[in-house]
Amino acid sequence: MSLARRICVTGLGNGVALGLALGLAGPVSAQQIGATTVVKNDVSRLKGAQKNSLAEGDTVFRDEAVQTGADSLAKLVFLDQTNLSIGPNARIALSQYVYSDERPAGKVALNLLKGTYRFVTGDLDKKAYEIKTPVATIGVRGTVFDVWTTGARSVITLVDGEVRVCTRQASPQACLTLDQPGAVAIVTAGGVSPARPGSATRFSFGGYCGANPGLCTPTRFSEKGSGPQPAAFAALCGR
Repeated sequence: MSLARRICVTGLGNGVALGLALGLAGPVSAQQIGATTVVKNDVSRLKGAQKNSLAEGDTVFRDEAVQTGADSLAKLVFLDQTNLSIGPNARIALSQYVYSDERPAGKVALNLLKGTYRFVTGDLDKKAYEIKTPVATIGVRGTVFDVWTTGARSVITLVDGEVRVCTRQASPQACLTLDQPGAVAIVTAGGVSPARPGSATRFSFGGYCGANPGLCTPTRFSEKGSGPQPAAFAALCGR
């Protein structure tokens, strides 16, 4: 069998089972890397000049972008079980994705171009994740963190674990490690600094979660046809 990994997704929205497969045999023109588990209002995929609406349970692919409109929300779950929740008026580029059960190393590269997000680490080694905004790079250490980013400034809030936040400008590059829940880094092209207590620039994605609990509940793909489930109750195909 030439498939490195096959994850079964069932019961998503219309109840149709999806097989998410990552091939080893050669180049893949549209590599499937995950699926939507939450879609509220206006959520679209962008590929070149093409724009198509996304629904709950739709597959997402490498080298495309996902965009949300006003009053819109989405959640993506990737093959390695990374969870990415997306707030209104956001746009993310799914730049690179390499993952399989048969290879110990992988790569996830995401560009958070604008908007608000919550990122929950998946099963890959922490060094495999490359998260960028227009002004920041975020080094993942086994982590949950929130991001609010514009073209000129990014605000990163640690929810759990640890992250290292650096400016994208390599010379001179400034970095700040967040290792306490609630710690905040503010990044611009000129540098990175911690947020002052009570600062209006502090941000939490949690405000979107109350009315949309599935948006912020860690989700894994279920093997047995019950759809995405909380992490403690789910299993992977082949495990």
